[in-house]
Amino acid sequence: MIDQMPAPASLYDRLEPLLASVAKPVQYVGGEVNSVVKNWSDADVRWVLMYPDAYAVGQPNQGLAILYEVLNERDWILAERTFSIWPDLAEAMRHEGLTQFTWESHRPVAAFDILGISIATELGYTNLLAALDLAGLPLHAADRREDDPIVLVGGHAAFNPEPIADFVDAVVLGDGEPAALAVSETIRAWKASGRPGGRDGLLARLASTGCYVPAFYDIAYAPDGRIDSVRPNRPGVPERVEKHTLEDLDDWPYPKAPIVPLAETVHERYSVEIFRGCTRGCRFCQAGMVTRPVRERTVEAVGSMVACGLASTGLEEVGLLSLSSADHSEIGEISSGLAARYAGTNVSLSLPSTRVDAFNVSLAAELAPGGRRSGLTFAPEGGSERMRRVINKGVDED
Repeated sequence: MIDQMPAPASLYDRLEPLLASVAKPVQYVGGEVNSVVKNWSDADVRWVLMYPDAYAVGQPNQGLAILYEVLNERDWILAERTFSIWPDLAEAMRHEGLTQFTWESHRPVAAFDILGISIATELGYTNLLAALDLAGLPLHAADRREDDPIVLVGGHAAFNPEPIADFVDAVVLGDGEPAALAVSETIRAWKASGRPGGRDGLLARLASTGCYVPAFYDIAYAPDGRIDSVRPNRPGVPERVEKHTLEDLDDWPYPKAPIVPLAETVHERYSVEIFRGCTRGCRFCQAGMVTRPVRERTVEAVGSMVACGLASTGLEEVGLLSLSSADHSEIGEISSGLAARYAGTNVSLSLPSTRVDAFNVSLAAELAPGGRRSGLTFAPEGGSERMRRVINKGVDED
């Protein structure tokens, strides 16, 4: 083993008495189907993965589910989850001196090596700060101690990290699967070599392996408030930080066995990402720009993932996810194949993100033969044809 840090004690015995007095206490107990509890001392690198929102919103998040499995498949990595804690329990925890905990082992977040936060929207910024405060971690990265976790953020809202640059240690741009493993390898190697340079030494290694470390760059602003320049302030730091891009989705068929929650969540289905990226170029769409280029999963890969996911969860709805699922070049084959495979069962299909101009009657027939229930989500795209032209949505009134 690289280090033999004693396992921090679980907070659950002190947390449990508080749950009777808060809303939806079941969301805090963990123990869900397919959750992973590992031996602390067997791990070289220990992650906390956080989606900065309530459990009901964060647990179904696809990015969280993927990284949770990718990391925990490695026997030397331990990954647990944490979410935003509702104000009623947070107030009681502060009164009792309890800190932000993980769902698997209810250990303090501050005891882990790295706190990885996926920020999908700017609304997550304040929840990130609330979690750091409840964890007992300094809000400002410059004030963190040697043994505090590295606070690393990723996700769509991290592509411009400057609004939260003072509060995070490192930022990952782009796809998280290979990046999370690269970060883990870097931390493992740093520990194995005796932690040279301390916290600053680790951040320097992360900067050299594709992370943006805000402390290592000086930001100059133009008179109108826009960023004028971003320049490294020490040698060995790259001038430009490149985003991580996963080239072949079929090589990363996750999630294979996503967690089945005990508490009610906003989505209760097995979701498979059928492609990543978008070519539409809608003017307001950040996600479509930052996830380019388009990479599709094959029909065979989607079918295999669905079969595995349903078998491992017992769920009865399949969500075909992407920024615009009907734009997949083989969406007809995917939907007809799944419809035929699960005909006569309780399994239903849904397209949670569908452009009106990419949908058609034949696709509708594939999704609901014989009246089987399905889920379709359409966006009106804009209130008038002029507005749709302005935002680059080529959808006419008809």
